[in-house]
Amino acid sequence: MLDYLSILSVAVPVYLTMAAGALARKTGLLKPESDTSLMKLSVMMLTPALIIERVVGNPAVMKLGPVLIAAGLGYSLVAIGIAFAYFMSPLIGLKKGEGRRTFSVACGLQNYGFVAIPLVTALFPDKGTLGVLFTFTLGVELACWTAGVGLLTGLGKAPWRLALNAPVMTILVSLLLNFTGLHAHVPQIAHNTFAMLGACAVPLAVLLIGASIADIWGQGAMQWKVAVLSPVLRLGIIPIAFLATAYFLPITTELKRVIVVQAAMPSAVFNIMIARLYGGHAPTAVQVVIATTVVSCITTPLVIAWGLKLVGV
Repeated sequence: MLDYLSILSVAVPVYLTMAAGALARKTGLLKPESDTSLMKLSVMMLTPALIIERVVGNPAVMKLGPVLIAAGLGYSLVAIGIAFAYFMSPLIGLKKGEGRRTFSVACGLQNYGFVAIPLVTALFPDKGTLGVLFTFTLGVELACWTAGVGLLTGLGKAPWRLALNAPVMTILVSLLLNFTGLHAHVPQIAHNTFAMLGACAVPLAVLLIGASIADIWGQGAMQWKVAVLSPVLRLGIIPIAFLATAYFLPITTELKRVIVVQAAMPSAVFNIMIARLYGGHAPTAVQVVIATTVVSCITTPLVIAWGLKLVGV
């Protein structure tokens, strides 16, 4: 059983890598004009390579049923979080057009990828758990572009097709290889190449997340009500739904682990871009991201340690 100090020793390097990204930005080592190309490199090449290496041939994601369950829970838990935050936001005076919808999306959509991946990889070195994480993110991606962006734009205007991005398409193709048995014909040299490329994906993305946070830090006056309620919801109340799911449902050990880690995640930095592109209130998204990220430095190891103990994995 993993204890708090063990999980802390895994979580701290992730946040220190973010801090390194922020330092690189402030010192001019990582310039803003390089962000777009580096993120494209990570999303379009390095992350797909990591997905292929971890999903193709993975015994934990060989059957359609468990994959659909993981994706379904990924969608449902995010949608529930967004809905709950939407109904709680009037407590701090947020109204439609003044940040209510953006607050809801930012609280409900956790940093499901580049913060969760290194934690899952370090805590559970077996190939199975990370493979299940990627199937869980299928549902999260769909929730992002329907329940999330749809709340900002109206469901009829939501860009659903953007859910079929490079990582999602790679997951689907990798699963197809597994379901058809073609995974057995992927040569080892290809696996080795994908492993080498994939190993670069997460460190690069986490550095860029840190640089992005450095860019937005201090923008605008602090909205203390948002800064207080968002961590309470994202890191305190919404995780209850995640942990209850892992505790009560008869799901695999790997999926229980994934859900516990996801429960502890702060708001996704991507929420700021969503707000800016789809008519949201960007300052509110910035406040939620910063507040939940700072507080998660303390709460993430606690939630994961307690959650794993609760669900018995």
